[in-house]
Amino acid sequence: MRSWRRNRETSLEAELRASRPEPSSELVHRLEARVHQDGRRARGGVRVAFVSAIAVAMLTALGSTGGFSYAATGAGQAVAKARRIVHVHGVTQVHKSAARDQYSKPRKKCRKGTRRVHGKCTKIKKAKGARFRKPPFTG
Repeated sequence: MRSWRRNRETSLEAELRASRPEPSSELVHRLEARVHQDGRRARGGVRVAFVSAIAVAMLTALGSTGGFSYAATGAGQAVAKARRIVHVHGVTQVHKSAARDQYSKPRKKCRKGTRRVHGKCTKIKKAKGARFRKPPFTG
């Protein structure tokens, strides 16, 4: 008897294997003749015909009740779900968000007399024409 360990055969095991009884040649020939005489081919043909008839009956029943379309729809839905699960999604970046505004690098302030336009500090153009004063205090 072989063990899961890789031990070599013991002397008792080797002796038992050597003295194992074997059937007589007459018994072997009689069994062989009986097997050939019964003819497995005849039973095999009946089995194939029986299984084929059952398969045809099932296909007919499925076809008449709309089972094929139901099965095809189920298979299609299973494939769609599997594709959705397996699909690799890329990283989504939100460019304008409150968090990005809050935690972005602070911008340098513009010098006096300039303002930020399209990310750059530009000089403020003064209005030409008459200078307006503040209205007088009437208070």
